[in-house]
Amino acid sequence: MYYTDDNGKIIDMRTPLGDALEAMITDYNDMLSKMTAEQRMNYFKYEQFVEPLRYTQDIDNTTYVVRTHFDQNADKTILQRIESLVEKGSI
Repeated sequence: MYYTDDNGKIIDMRTPLGDALEAMITDYNDMLSKMTAEQRMNYFKYEQFVEPLRYTQDIDNTTYVVRTHFDQNADKTILQRIESLVEKGSI
């Protein structure tokens, strides 16, 4: 992944996590590009999140539900937040 500074100069901020996410996005785009328009519409009809993104996990008779939202005015991107968690050893 590449970022630009305030002057438009490209800054190489590659990380293993960023490379992995970029590979996932490329694979996803490749998958979609091989579908017909009708196949893509059906795919998104069943795969898109109608409500806010939610993750549910059962652990030892307890159900954990994580809901997400994205602040359009946030000072960090989701990638920066994930990288920060990885660097701190939180995940």
